[in-house]
Amino acid sequence: MNEKLKKTDEKTIQLTGDCSIIAAAAEDGNPEKLPGVTINVYNGGKINVGYWGGIVVDLKGMAASNNTPILYRHDTYDIDSVLGQTDKVTIGTKINATGAIMGDSDTVKSVVGLAKNGFKFQASMGTTPLTTRQIPEGESVEVNGQTIDGPFTLIVSSKLAEISILPLGADDTTSAAVAAAQTTNEVKMDTKVVTPTADEIKAAVNTEKTRVAGIVAEAGSYPEIMAKAISENWDAMKTKSAVLEAKLAVFEAEKIEAAKQAAIKAEELKRPGAPHIVDGKVIQGAQNVDTITAAVCACGNMAGLEKAFSADILNKAKDVKARSITELVMATLALSGRTLEASHRDPRAFIEAAFSTADIANVLSNVANKFIASIYGINEMTWKEVSAIRNVSDFKTNTGIRLIMSNLLKELAPNGEIQHGTVSDTTRTITADTKGLMLGFTRQNIINDDLGLLGEGASKLAYAAHRTFNTDFWAALEAAVAANFSNDNKNTTTGALTVTTLAAAELLFLALEDDDGNPIGTSPTTLLCGGKAYGPARSIYQSQRLIGATAKSADVNIYGNRFNPVFSAYLSSLPWYLTGNPAGIPMMESAFLNGNQMPIVETAQTDFNTLGIQMRCYYDYGISFAEAKSGVYSTGA
Repeated sequence: MNEKLKKTDEKTIQLTGDCSIIAAAAEDGNPEKLPGVTINVYNGGKINVGYWGGIVVDLKGMAASNNTPILYRHDTYDIDSVLGQTDKVTIGTKINATGAIMGDSDTVKSVVGLAKNGFKFQASMGTTPLTTRQIPEGESVEVNGQTIDGPFTLIVSSKLAEISILPLGADDTTSAAVAAAQTTNEVKMDTKVVTPTADEIKAAVNTEKTRVAGIVAEAGSYPEIMAKAISENWDAMKTKSAVLEAKLAVFEAEKIEAAKQAAIKAEELKRPGAPHIVDGKVIQGAQNVDTITAAVCACGNMAGLEKAFSADILNKAKDVKARSITELVMATLALSGRTLEASHRDPRAFIEAAFSTADIANVLSNVANKFIASIYGINEMTWKEVSAIRNVSDFKTNTGIRLIMSNLLKELAPNGEIQHGTVSDTTRTITADTKGLMLGFTRQNIINDDLGLLGEGASKLAYAAHRTFNTDFWAALEAAVAANFSNDNKNTTTGALTVTTLAAAELLFLALEDDDGNPIGTSPTTLLCGGKAYGPARSIYQSQRLIGATAKSADVNIYGNRFNPVFSAYLSSLPWYLTGNPAGIPMMESAFLNGNQMPIVETAQTDFNTLGIQMRCYYDYGISFAEAKSGVYSTGA
């Protein structure tokens, strides 16, 4: 028997089936007596419920209140459909309830009037399933004192939400009656249970599946419409109509929003352009934070200016004179129509004026980050030759499996089933962290009015950030190599770099295997070197012929242009590494928050006890070892 339980969303389902209501008469001489009701709610058997198919509720796992609402046709949203409330709910192998009809709405009066005239009502219960279990065809379970054959869904635990009175239920052979007020005749009923055949059940299930499939096809992108259509027994045509209405509503809303934005843009075009600075004078124009940023970067002779800004921005930036801190502050204040009324000779008043708008902070930060971007790649980037790059969205620990698994693909089983492979138990983790540094423009810098310090400070912070990353990366690599490259793993050799030792390393690389002894199937591409091996690596790569004792049997260098030599100043001098392309099997993995591989610089006014402007740089990254079978390590001696 399948014992696996499935936790369900707490959505009420409505079960109508083999149940009855037996009237309880009002007492003689008591005209205020409320109509009483005794309900045989559920007989514990199998009920067919819409797209759920066959349902059985295990009454041992049902929770219920003695004060359960009695509704008309499961209508939980209309107060006029509240008929009354139970005063007792008894759950054993069946569910029975007693209560009273309390409402005074037209709906309640109609129910009571029909009952008085002998109409046979039926009963249903609204149940909230908590956990379920699928009972497949060919299996049976003992539940509610009965042996019930699959297939069906067993609701293992649930809550009784409400009990409803219906004019007609799913099983039209059941009947029920309600006692009308001031009547002394007890209405009794006989219950006849009709068990549908297997073919009837199958046909009903198929019909429901077809209906639901049609709804899903029409409303797959509209989950709320799809849920309503399924629960309220819509067909595909009615669902399609609802979807079209929803699309039309979205279209109309988008038209209104587009018209609103067009009106805003038209109004903006009517307004005069923001003022800017030409030779220290405020004039009207189309200057903004970007054009002032470009002017400052041009003044600082930033490399790659044309790549960092569009031609239009650079042309407008020519009108902005930003040769000093004072002129920069004047330009940013002019964006909001203001003028500078303090001198850089009075740093406190000058800084307070400068930071009276957000524009100065935006320009300073933009300039700093543009300078950082302009020098990206000038620092050593060798780490990319052996590292995969992962984007992470937070600082949580990210866990992954090894890239090299056991097994090859397997033939399909005779029944077409794909067989399971074995994923390595070895996992690796990587976590992005933050490192930072802060610099500041001091009171002396501001008095000296030297704008060049802005680009210079940003460049220093960028160099510091890249050097910090490289220090961390190569320390992590050498620690990982010491722990994972060994004779047991068949990925280490010895000797200074020569054609002979390179040939031995190549043989080891080509012989690397997965845990089942299958070849890794990648080729070496790179010679990663410290100081000692870098010269021989370039010589082997560039030479077309071999000369000397190690090449007597051949005069052609088979390794010419074969393994790209790369150098890192952060590696120990003697060792060297033969590695493959990190896009295939990387030795290391580097994670960057939101994919940003560059440090970030921000500027702001310093705290009260420090007179100046501060610049902070932070870098969000993480480094982890990836795969021991990504290359071959030589001690170099």
